[in-house]
Amino acid sequence: MADVVLTEETQEIAQRTPKQIAWGRFKRNKVGVFAGYATLFFLACSILAPLITRAFGVDNHTIYSGVLNEFAMPKGAWGGVSWQHPLGIEPGVGRDVFALLLYGSQLSFLVAFISTFASIAIGMLIGIATGYFKGKVDASVGRFADFLLSFPGTFMIIALSLPLVQRVEATGIAHDNAARILVLVIFLVFFGWTGFYRLVRSQTMSLRERDFVMAAQAMGASSWRIIVKELLPNLWPTAIVFISLSLPGYIAAEATFSFLGVGVQAPASTFGLVLSDAVGYWRDDPAYLLIPCTILIAIVLSLNLLGDAIRDALDPKAGR
Repeated sequence: MADVVLTEETQEIAQRTPKQIAWGRFKRNKVGVFAGYATLFFLACSILAPLITRAFGVDNHTIYSGVLNEFAMPKGAWGGVSWQHPLGIEPGVGRDVFALLLYGSQLSFLVAFISTFASIAIGMLIGIATGYFKGKVDASVGRFADFLLSFPGTFMIIALSLPLVQRVEATGIAHDNAARILVLVIFLVFFGWTGFYRLVRSQTMSLRERDFVMAAQAMGASSWRIIVKELLPNLWPTAIVFISLSLPGYIAAEATFSFLGVGVQAPASTFGLVLSDAVGYWRDDPAYLLIPCTILIAIVLSLNLLGDAIRDALDPKAGR
């Protein structure tokens, strides 16, 4: 009887596609599902920031009157939190913190998405090319990637950000915060593609020795067809996992560099700028520091948990 049950279960699994199996594993991970809903919620709030702030009757530029006391601190408990200002008031200025964080999340997600997908595209292209063709190009790219991995990227971003922003503004490509975002994205991608490249390269070198690739070569398939039809379908799960795990890292990186003064600057807002300003008020108005910090932690944690769940779902050994 046990043999019959096992046979039926095996047949049921055999009839499902790999996507269906991965989706089934993901749905059974309650933490991952909750993290997915939380991530969608934060993304929706960021995208719909203009509509949400309009519904609450606030924006990120207006300086509200009558909300600060004689010491330029928010009136009321918890930094001026009220129905009119759900997350309080910015000390010293009088802007709405809720609107600042909503619009700030747009910039954070923008930098994170562009940096992630650009790093994946470059890493995938170079990783497949070097892993499949090997040769001197592979050796040269490998040494260059090793050099970047050992290079103090954070220090270089801090040291070279200002002169490169000035150079970009001088060329007329972008100005002010647009130039700062462009330079930051370039730096993050320049130092960020190497990790994914090495992973793709190693997997490509393993796949090119598999029977299905050797059979395609024996049948006269071109290298382009082998890469597109045989290698890429086996590499997309790795790219999906890398996306889910890189997004929180780049969001945190953008907040860090804005906090250090080499990212987006006022009058725009990001999590880093709000936290940098909040440090000076943490004794008199701790809510101004705790609320943005809690939201940033929630976003990064949700993305990390979602990434872990996706990785487990796509791992063929996860159910063993």
